Amino acid sequence: MPNGLNNWTYKDVTRFLKESGFAFDHEKDGSHEAWTNEETVAVVEVNFTHGSYPIRTLETMIRQSKIDKKDWRKWASS
Repeated sequence: MPNGLNNWTYKDVTRFLKESGFAFDHEKDGSHEAWTNEETVAVVEVNFTHGSYPIRTLETMIRQSKIDKKDWRKWASS
């Protein structure tokens, strides 16, 4: 389970994105996926991994999502 911005897994990120209006769009090179939100025209590139994401990688996905970092932290604590 994520704690703030720590320990976010692929499953956590994709669940959060789905709940925030994103949907899987297409596969990219390697193990990367594009998740899009048509309402905000945001595209998040998610790399499938079995472990948790480094904080800098998660922060990149947060910027791409156009969702405030506070909302990511709030979701993690719920």
